[in-house]
Amino acid sequence: MSLFGPSSGSGSSSLLGSLNLDTSVPSDPSAKRKSIFEPLSTTSARGQSDMFSGFGGGSQATPPSGTPSLPTFSLNPPPGAGTSGTSATPAPAAGGLFGATTSGTAPASSGLFGSTPSTAAGTSTGLFSPPAKPTLNTFNPIGAPAPTKQQPPSFGLGSTLAQPANTSTFGASSSVQPQNVNPQFESAPAFARESAYFNGLLERQKKKAKFSNADQNGQLGQLPSMNMDLGDLARRAQELGQKNQKLGQSVSRDSRAHYLLSGSGVTPGQAYKDFQKFDADTPQPFASTARVDFAEEGSAYLKGMQTKGREAMLRESMDRVYQDVDRFIEESLGIDFDEQKKRIMQHFGLMAKDDTANEPGVSTSSFARSQSPAKNKSGRRSVFGRSGLDKSMIGNASSIAGSSSFFGGTVTNVPSGLSKHQSIRDLRGKERAFVDKVETFNKTRLEEKPYNILQEFKVVEKEYPRDVPKQLFDAYEALEDITRENSAARGLKERQFVKAHAEDDSNPEEAIKLKKQILNGSQSYLEKSFYAEVEALIKGNPRTAQVGGMPSIINKIRAYIRVRAERHDLAPEGSELQQIGDSGDYCWIIIFYLLRSGFVKEAVDYVNGDAAFQSTDRRFVSYLTSYANNPDRRLSRKLQEMIDGEYQQRAKNAPKGTVDPYRMACYKVIGRCDLAQRNLETVGQGVEDWLWLQFTLAREAESAEDAAGDVFGLDQICETVHEIGEKHFPKGQADAANSYGTFFVMQILAGMFEQAVDYLHSYNPLSAVHFAIALTYYGLLRASDYQTAGNELLSYSTKQQPQINFVPLIAYYTTLFRAALPVQAVDYLALICLNSDLTPSSIGNVHTSACHECLRELCLETREFAALLGDIRSDGSRIRGAIEQRAKLIRLDSQEQFLRFITSQAASVADSRGQIADASRSRQRINQGQIADAVLLYHLCDDYDNVTAVLNRALADAVAIELGDAPMSLQPLKPRRAIDGSETASQASTSTQPYSSLSLTQSTSSPVELATNMANLYSTNASYFSRITSSNRETLRTLLVMLSARAKIEHPTAPEYLRALEELNDMNILPLGARGDISKIRQMATTFSSLPQIVTRCAGLVILWCVRAIGGERERIAREGSWGDAEAKEQMETLKGQLGQMARDLMVFAGLVKYKLPARVYDLLTRAGGEVGDY
Repeated sequence: MSLFGPSSGSGSSSLLGSLNLDTSVPSDPSAKRKSIFEPLSTTSARGQSDMFSGFGGGSQATPPSGTPSLPTFSLNPPPGAGTSGTSATPAPAAGGLFGATTSGTAPASSGLFGSTPSTAAGTSTGLFSPPAKPTLNTFNPIGAPAPTKQQPPSFGLGSTLAQPANTSTFGASSSVQPQNVNPQFESAPAFARESAYFNGLLERQKKKAKFSNADQNGQLGQLPSMNMDLGDLARRAQELGQKNQKLGQSVSRDSRAHYLLSGSGVTPGQAYKDFQKFDADTPQPFASTARVDFAEEGSAYLKGMQTKGREAMLRESMDRVYQDVDRFIEESLGIDFDEQKKRIMQHFGLMAKDDTANEPGVSTSSFARSQSPAKNKSGRRSVFGRSGLDKSMIGNASSIAGSSSFFGGTVTNVPSGLSKHQSIRDLRGKERAFVDKVETFNKTRLEEKPYNILQEFKVVEKEYPRDVPKQLFDAYEALEDITRENSAARGLKERQFVKAHAEDDSNPEEAIKLKKQILNGSQSYLEKSFYAEVEALIKGNPRTAQVGGMPSIINKIRAYIRVRAERHDLAPEGSELQQIGDSGDYCWIIIFYLLRSGFVKEAVDYVNGDAAFQSTDRRFVSYLTSYANNPDRRLSRKLQEMIDGEYQQRAKNAPKGTVDPYRMACYKVIGRCDLAQRNLETVGQGVEDWLWLQFTLAREAESAEDAAGDVFGLDQICETVHEIGEKHFPKGQADAANSYGTFFVMQILAGMFEQAVDYLHSYNPLSAVHFAIALTYYGLLRASDYQTAGNELLSYSTKQQPQINFVPLIAYYTTLFRAALPVQAVDYLALICLNSDLTPSSIGNVHTSACHECLRELCLETREFAALLGDIRSDGSRIRGAIEQRAKLIRLDSQEQFLRFITSQAASVADSRGQIADASRSRQRINQGQIADAVLLYHLCDDYDNVTAVLNRALADAVAIELGDAPMSLQPLKPRRAIDGSETASQASTSTQPYSSLSLTQSTSSPVELATNMANLYSTNASYFSRITSSNRETLRTLLVMLSARAKIEHPTAPEYLRALEELNDMNILPLGARGDISKIRQMATTFSSLPQIVTRCAGLVILWCVRAIGGERERIAREGSWGDAEAKEQMETLKGQLGQMARDLMVFAGLVKYKLPARVYDLLTRAGGEVGDY
């Protein structure tokens, strides 16, 4: 038996019937296996058999008895084991991917509504149908039907491998006897040649490469697709031949006519049956049945129609159930079954793999894995209409990955988000330190004072140095030099560079000015950094340096040169270093390192004060003097031509090793000579030295005359840095986790701020977020539209300008702490509005709306309404929340705007979520929490009518619960932690101050108690009461009466049925006091349609309560009886009669408003009335 189907002496007709998973050597030594999907031929003489011997009438060839058989694997012996191998057996069920398909004769199956006999046709069993008998040999991954009887050899080959008896692993045996090969086929060379020809075609077809639709291009895309190979055609032909044999038809030995008709779309067997129907010579059987009566015929017809209608109704109901269950499973598990089926087919090679399998957002390693969220990364998001129904904009609060969870994966080489030498404690401490800095930053902004954000954030990085490389401190210092934060007398203004950087196309002059400032700032930082190294080296080697006394800058450079000379690393061996004067100074080295340290004026003083130098090279003195006096460090045209000529003459004509390399370096720096070679080969250079040379040589072209020469500016430096990053610092490389700071500083120095934030986020998201905040504060970071950027942190505009997806970068970062620190999360989310000044105004409005949306989501998620939105005391005084205190930072100028944009929309979202959850019992817990949220939020925005409407819906849900079930409970709100920092909620409740609105909702989980508290609050204040419509007030009163009566009926020990009936009668909705007066009943039925819909929906259940109360009171009277005098007995009988009349009146009333009541209420009412016993 094969693993994929029944194993016998013949091949299987299923798609994987010829699949051989046995790795043993086949009996045919010449056979070569190409793949597991090729058939295994076990004969030694394939060319001597007829390819389609199933139609030839000849006996099938089997190997001799001495041929060893392959071992088989079977958990159950096949039907008919031990009998003749040619006996027909019932077809087992073929297990499809989503349901079992049975074929052949099956026993009668018991369904949901009775026993139905099964037919010979295959029936599909769904999720709720009884499963087929589990057997190993019924697996079929694509649901192809299994064979119904013994089949001819696989692919039509004339010889097969017959399995001798007693060779099964578990004892199953087959009694197929080996037979000799028919000598007729051995003596027929024509048949042998034909078989060999077709076998050759088959082998060549198997060797052909299989192309998928995705790979078709050029002429290959014009080729027709092949659905079956030669093996499938041979197997299909064998099946047709067996069907004809079963009908008793003789098959012609020459089967070419059958192939011709089948190729033309004609089925010979079916055509033969059609011709038989028109045979006039065949005598028709005599109908000897009696004449059927018309009544019996009509009854049979009606019975058939009834049966068909019932079957159609059941089929429709079951289909609906299947669809609902499938939809529920897909929503619950989050698995796309079509996608899983596709993956299974691709895994087994039954379907070509498409290009999406290689995308990073699609996982192909597991069948049961749901699809990645990155599948819809390019979809647009709505701002106001998506909050209640779709994924939150601020992410899941339980996520520990922060912003990395949104931008695709975790930190490179640190799956837990920690750096190599960092602990959880250090990470949390650093986060808290940054939180305090951002809180102080926003307070300073509210006071409209400047804030040195770069300097403050640098302090935090220095406090926790173990988790970041040193280059991050250097990056902050470089930004301080670029922005000139420390040198500004009054500090920098907020968004000072936004017009020059983010809007550089509309302000070209400002853009060029900013580029110059970046070049000068980066050069200044590198010069300061080098001078700090000079001082550190001198301090570490005081004996060799021999500075002495109060050294000047020139003396320090001399001391630095002495230390370097002692180490023999000033220049390569063999280089000629020029010395002048009695002291033997290396003049060119001193000049070069003065320029390298940024002391240009000191270099001029040195050359002017040294007579020996002036006598040897007077021209260079003029070059250096002109260079120092020009603010842009440019030479005049005449001097530029002179220095270029002199540099080229010395570089080309001077013998090698005769020119001081530092002299050539000074010429290159002063005159920007030979810009094609922007490095100093003979002067030892590190990364910082190379970067300094690039910024020293770079100039921004201000006119057409400047652009006509050699152009080398900031844009060219960015291109060079980009090439270095692609070659040596690829993003996401695990080895770069310890050296990412070097390339990050290079990007910062080159003004590639967006690329730098994106690169740093891959290794250190915490530092990347705060670098982005600092750059955005000064306007040095372009922000993209989050609606179109998707899940990409770095994107490019239509003008190929880099942009950062700033909204989710900040919003998802708050997932780390906003559950514990909601007020501090407001400080971070308010920073999204830094980009509200972008042009065009539509982009700025997008960021403003996103900020408001994130704040609403924060309120609904944390439910810290008192701390975030504030509160209102009963006397009308308002307590400002954290969001309202920062209204100026989020572009809200008045209290009305705050109520309209934040509180009211948050209330609408909470209300919509509550209504959606109310329609789904599986989301009842969400509904319970959102009702209390909506009540408080509508109250905070002075919408008291909506407060009453939300309470009415909550009370109606409480009424709809069946009698005896647990009552509905709400999730209470969180208590207020502090009111203006002076008192806690518990202290406020015991103090003499007027209580706040939050105290009404935080102390109860009962909707009845909450509605009672709010109703009492509104009834005592005329300003509240006047804003509520009369219909909502009456509805609230009616629902409270209903629930009060219900509580009396459901009392576990002493139910008060009569008091409950009296309260329900006071509603004037039900005819409990009609006393049989049909006119009153009709009048109440007429006014019933004018009641609010929420009341009419509950009226049907209230009628059931009344009948239950009537029956309970009658049972109590019958159980207790009357032991008093005749008057007491008469009173009891009178009460019993009144209760019976109430029940009859309710039945008459329910019949009049039958179609206005909810479904099934009338049926339940009839059943309850019968149980009462009065009708």
